[in-house]
Amino acid sequence: MLMMQKFKSLCLSPIIVGFFLSCAAHYATQDEDERFHNVIVLVPDGCGVAHMTIARWCKGAPLTQDSMDVSLVRTHCANSMITGSAAAATAFATGFKSWEDSEKAKLLSMRPDSLLIPEPRALPGLEQWRPSATVLEGARLAGKAVGLVATCRISHATPAAYASHWHSRDDNNIIMEQMVYQGIDVVFGGGFRYLISRDSDVPGSASRGLRRDGEDLHEVLLARGNEFITTKDELLGLDEETRRVWGMFAPNHMAHDIDRHYLAPHEPSLAEMTQKAIEVLSRDPDGFFLLVEGSQVDWSAHDNDPVGVVTDYLAFDRAVKVALDFARSPSGQRTLVVVLPDHGTGGMSLGREGVNSYTFTPDKMAGWIKRPLLTAAGVGALITEDAGDTDPSVIRQIVSEYYGIDELTAGEMEMILTELADTPYVHLDAVLGPMLSRRAGIGWTTFDHTGTDVPMFSFGFDRAPQTVDNTEIANLCAQAMGFDLRDLTERLFTDAGVLFDNCTITIDTAGVEDSMGQLVVERDGKKAQFPLFKNIMVVQDDTVSLEGLTIYSLKAHKVFLPRQAEMLFNAY
Repeated sequence: MLMMQKFKSLCLSPIIVGFFLSCAAHYATQDEDERFHNVIVLVPDGCGVAHMTIARWCKGAPLTQDSMDVSLVRTHCANSMITGSAAAATAFATGFKSWEDSEKAKLLSMRPDSLLIPEPRALPGLEQWRPSATVLEGARLAGKAVGLVATCRISHATPAAYASHWHSRDDNNIIMEQMVYQGIDVVFGGGFRYLISRDSDVPGSASRGLRRDGEDLHEVLLARGNEFITTKDELLGLDEETRRVWGMFAPNHMAHDIDRHYLAPHEPSLAEMTQKAIEVLSRDPDGFFLLVEGSQVDWSAHDNDPVGVVTDYLAFDRAVKVALDFARSPSGQRTLVVVLPDHGTGGMSLGREGVNSYTFTPDKMAGWIKRPLLTAAGVGALITEDAGDTDPSVIRQIVSEYYGIDELTAGEMEMILTELADTPYVHLDAVLGPMLSRRAGIGWTTFDHTGTDVPMFSFGFDRAPQTVDNTEIANLCAQAMGFDLRDLTERLFTDAGVLFDNCTITIDTAGVEDSMGQLVVERDGKKAQFPLFKNIMVVQDDTVSLEGLTIYSLKAHKVFLPRQAEMLFNAY
């Protein structure tokens, strides 16, 4: 495996200098007065209008977003009216539709070979299975600081689409490799185990690492000048001069907001992570781009659990307030704030069959939702841990104390016991959630995603857009920061076979599923190696940093890398 070597400073020729100047010209396509210094995108994953309405009733006051402009966003993906998170995030990170299909691909910032919606058509051959540049990559190349904040593992679909390019959202090791070498200034979330080897323990936990490539990405981050923290106290105590920091607060996903106080008290809240991310990123005089995801609204909606939906949405609402307060502060910097779900989940409704719609007052719903101390997922974890013998009395006690249901019916107890017997795939979350929903008068149509339009709330536009496709969000963000995503894709992702057409190239895919492999370029006795999913070129014992990643397209069996690589290779 290639080891990290000392980076070499190059004396660039006038040709290379001219190349960089011409690329920089792409950022001058928009009037300076129309640009935003900072852009903050906040995503409550898997959330529809009903989720927000119910959260507002439970809050007993307006949501932060209620003071913002409102638009509608169409959400379909390339192959279905109902999208998934990977395809949705790809759309508003790159401006292109992609596939969300278990059999074919669940693409992250990669173009598919064809579209089925709204009508079938194949993409041009050169566009098929090609990486597409993201607004995060564009912001970084524009000189801005960039950040990702999420309550899931940071390699999960939504943050991953902004910082990686691959055919499967499930390959966390490949995604995390790209994130580390992407040069992101601030990363806060979960997923520590994808940074370290499976032969090592995750510090501070009983979990083991999951990397199989022998590379310690934790050490790589430190070698690249990043601070690394793992607790809320370390987050709040960051030095005022900090400019680059990774916070990995859980081996995998972080806890639901309401569960955090009982199950993970060392973890920070989403608002705390957002506040600190803005503080760190705003130290860059050129501005910043930040993505914030309230990841687990979606998961509770999958469980039909109104407790998790409401508490995680209100935690997200507090993060929105942090962003909006910053945008409205008299800093002299224009900040665009965009809040939008990626899709709906669960088909949640305020009201259900059997509820008298003319006498349905807030206390009849909110009273039930405010009783639990944990989400359905948290209660399920307690039951499977403490009631391994399936003792009904223990189960009743846990459900009463932590989920607020004092009297389980005989049928409900039977459902819980039946689910506990379904080892090893116990999923009590989706058993308990509907029980509380029935009592609270909340309806659901599915445990899966829905395909309806979602609202977008914004602050900063002179005139908010009306009804837009989710792909237009990426272009709105790119325009706000002064660059063009198509030009950026040409700059960052050129087919190596075209870029080095006068060279011998070899694509070594040994171990690619474990984030290994390399592109080898040879000409006239000169040899360069480009490790896949990294931003480095190794030539004549020197390791040279590239402005973008080397991406392997498994479907096309091609390697894409920055045009800059050709100039650097020729300079040797």
